[in-house]
Amino acid sequence: MILNNTNKIVIKIGLAVAAIAILSFVIGTMLIRSQIETYQEEQTESATRTVQTVMESTQKAADTIEHMIEMRLYTASKGIMTELRGDDVEDISQEDLVEVAQSWDVQEISLWERVEDDIVITQSTDDTQLGLPSKDWGYWYNAFDQLMSEEPVTVDEGFALDNFWVGPISRAELFDHIYYKFAYYYDGTTDYMVNAYIEDEAVYNVTFDSGPSEIISQIEMNNDVIEEIAVINGPAWLEGDHHEVIEPSTDIPVLYGHMTMGIGEDEQMIEAVLRDDEAQTKDFIFEEEQYRKIYKPLEQERVMVTVMNLDSEEQLMSQLTWLFLATVSLGVIFMLIVMRSVARKVDS
Repeated sequence: MILNNTNKIVIKIGLAVAAIAILSFVIGTMLIRSQIETYQEEQTESATRTVQTVMESTQKAADTIEHMIEMRLYTASKGIMTELRGDDVEDISQEDLVEVAQSWDVQEISLWERVEDDIVITQSTDDTQLGLPSKDWGYWYNAFDQLMSEEPVTVDEGFALDNFWVGPISRAELFDHIYYKFAYYYDGTTDYMVNAYIEDEAVYNVTFDSGPSEIISQIEMNNDVIEEIAVINGPAWLEGDHHEVIEPSTDIPVLYGHMTMGIGEDEQMIEAVLRDDEAQTKDFIFEEEQYRKIYKPLEQERVMVTVMNLDSEEQLMSQLTWLFLATVSLGVIFMLIVMRSVARKVDS
């Protein structure tokens, strides 16, 4: 009877230990996963803060360079108008404009005139620009119309002074992959508006080809959790492959980094971020590995997309699970052996 009672006690204690072990395992697994997810969130937040800081400092540097270029164009435009004042368009040859452009160190000069209900290039150092209309250019045409009406330019984009407006860095209408600063000057002393412009690769390179993109590359190289990062223009990216890039700051779909690991839910997630101004998360499998995409809202309808590699999490979870199971199993076996030994001593 004593032996049976002892066995029952051993079995009950063993079951209690097993229950405690299972409960400990479940709680431990949850805590470990929670810690891993917290670590991932911290990595994402750290990367986001770093990229945002670099974006801000890069933008300040680019703004400084761009403003210097704008003021240089303002001085050149006034000088060009002074040289041309008194001459009608038909009296100004292309050779004359080329000479003036060289003397004021600008790349090209075009002259614009009102033609019926449009504003059109009627003379230029570049033959391909002749006859170019502007009626359908949106706020650019509004700025031209205000200038040639001798009104202050009130459009939100670009930079304006008296009789002068320069647009944001833009691609030329007839040239792909070349970006310019286009300046326009009209003071009412002629029938035409002077348009001087220069390539703006310096600002383009600082703003879009370096800065944040370099930092993103370093984060991706030095972080074993973050697979890739992209800062995208939400509206531009949603327009798809046929989207045309005219003004880089608003038209380039992927501003910084790269977004190579596309999934079917990208569009839905980005639309949700822009609509709700809240982060979205999506787990997916890519080339037989597990990943998580985090879509975070930024200012100016931009979205930061971070891809996390979950394989390292699963591997760590697997290793910790086996270690935990092995430890608990050994503990239970050891306790059962001890209890059995005690029971034998009691029986004897």
